[in-house]
Amino acid sequence: MSDYQPTWESLDTHEIPEWYHDVKLGIFIHWGVYSVPAWAPIDAEIGGENASPYAEWYPYYMYEEGSPTREYHRDTYGPDVEYADFIDDFTAENWDPDQWADLFADVGAGYVVLTGEHHDGFPLWDTHYAKYNAAEMGPERDVVGDLAAAVRDRDLRFAASYHANFNYYQPGFEGQFGHPDFRGGAVFDEDAGPGSEYVDFMNAKHRELIREYEPDLLWFDVPKADADHLRAKQLIADYYNTAAEWGKGVVVNDRASVDAVGPTIDIEEADDEEFHGDFVTPEYTSFDEIRDEKWECCRGIGHSFGYNRAEDDDDHLTPEELVHSFVDIVSKNGNLLINVGPRADGTIPEPQRETLLGLGAWLDTNGEAIFGSRPWAVAEDDTSDVEVRYTYADGDLYAIALDWPGDRLELAVPQHVDIDGVSDAALLAPDADVAVDVTRSGDELVVALPERPDTDHAYAVRLSAIENPREN
Repeated sequence: MSDYQPTWESLDTHEIPEWYHDVKLGIFIHWGVYSVPAWAPIDAEIGGENASPYAEWYPYYMYEEGSPTREYHRDTYGPDVEYADFIDDFTAENWDPDQWADLFADVGAGYVVLTGEHHDGFPLWDTHYAKYNAAEMGPERDVVGDLAAAVRDRDLRFAASYHANFNYYQPGFEGQFGHPDFRGGAVFDEDAGPGSEYVDFMNAKHRELIREYEPDLLWFDVPKADADHLRAKQLIADYYNTAAEWGKGVVVNDRASVDAVGPTIDIEEADDEEFHGDFVTPEYTSFDEIRDEKWECCRGIGHSFGYNRAEDDDDHLTPEELVHSFVDIVSKNGNLLINVGPRADGTIPEPQRETLLGLGAWLDTNGEAIFGSRPWAVAEDDTSDVEVRYTYADGDLYAIALDWPGDRLELAVPQHVDIDGVSDAALLAPDADVAVDVTRSGDELVVALPERPDTDHAYAVRLSAIENPREN
């Protein structure tokens, strides 16, 4: 029986369950009232002074003097329309949670994280703590519950993320920051943050969310106070202990403390920060090398998490770009939490669907090089003429070329491990793997490749009987 205490010393002893290491791919979903206006300037910088490319931040910037969003709002809707007036148009009339779950399962995702409550203070479940919620207004459905059931029916894991540590709008209260016990200020003003009354309100909703839906992970976002003030360590300890009673292996991200690797930290400074939680969460970026600690990149297919009508096809990742990013992340001990931003009616825009399905098609052929894999000696090869990433699974080394190398692929494998030869090697291909010859030439392995297979984006070669020094 687990008995975690509300201290970082105790919480940091928590072991990450194998499922989280194995699944590699999660789906993030930003969907809410902000999906109605669905607009942000695509050329803005994350955390900008008066603009953001994130459309889910609409209810903040529509009240920010001098912001492009405020100008857009007044030009489009007029000065008298408040954010809460959009609730009636958040209808979800075309939403089918089973269709979403089928798509996510087909792509190869292992877990799904829906925004249970974003910074706009509008819970997507039937909460007892706020009359403004999706079960009472807008869709008039328990969105969290309906999607959790559909996702778990397909043997995927589920969580509802919780962003209310920093609510920039609370329906039912006046002002930019809504709740009277939340001190206002600029977005990342150190003086902004919740008082004790708001912390009670915030934690009551979060604990209700945990009780009702037994999430497989906790995904906090952007605290505006230290963990002691937020009583976050107590909540995490209770979650770990309760999950043991459920018989679940669970994980918690790093954003329960202000030292998180979120959107505002310089990724190169990450080694100098002290992190707590099971995994760190860089946003729209990746690490340069293999990390000892588990990490998860979260990003949208476009510039925004929430649906942004200002984005066109060119603003979205292509399937090849997504595959390359995913392979790079996995090779460095990361997971990818790739986001979809549905429209207010519940439909997922076609550019997002096409990119996800492209990744899924690639994984149909190459999934054995990804799922259940672990980092190898190095993530990247500095010898090959094309970019190569390494993964390791079930005693086999996978060299994944991010471009077709032609009739031979040179690999620096002997520079990292002792090797006499390769007993078996194959190029992963759609219909059947193709055996390939491998010879040693000095400090390199040379893989003789057949004709280019009928696949796209990246090409995986399986090399058997090569050790992984990280497992020794």
